[in-house]
Amino acid sequence: MGAFTTEEFERSFKELYRPLCLFALRFVSQADDAEDVVQQTFADLWDKHTGMNRILNLKAYLFRSVRNRSLSVLAKAGEIPLEDAFPDAEDRSLEESMYDAERNARLWNEIDRLPPGRKKIFLLSKRDGLTYREIADELNLSVKTVESQIGKALKTLRETAVRIYTFFFG
Repeated sequence: MGAFTTEEFERSFKELYRPLCLFALRFVSQADDAEDVVQQTFADLWDKHTGMNRILNLKAYLFRSVRNRSLSVLAKAGEIPLEDAFPDAEDRSLEESMYDAERNARLWNEIDRLPPGRKKIFLLSKRDGLTYREIADELNLSVKTVESQIGKALKTLRETAVRIYTFFFG
């Protein structure tokens, strides 16, 4: 890819921002740090796109750049990553990590599309670890309603998982 248009840059940003943030979180521990890494990577890309540099595979370039920038952030913070700090680093290729980040981003997109009440209940259960009783008490609902909403959310996400698997593995 040579110089690209503003529209192409925006499309790439919208498509890859979340997967890149999830990928950066494999290295840095804070979501804010991951977002900073990704935003700076895109800023650098924008600065470089006006030059003569040619990027043949933008997605691979961005994932590699985010990885390198994340490791630089750790090194500057005195948290130099050693092999035992990232035990799976040697076993996982960049391609596998990209796949995982994209898959996770697609699932989070589907979670974001759940109706607001169902999404809140689902996240309180799966992300925050609350029991159905605790959710029911907090939201002033019956336990049966919580069970029903979680069941519906899981059904939607299972269907999404099948679509994602089919997308990646045909």
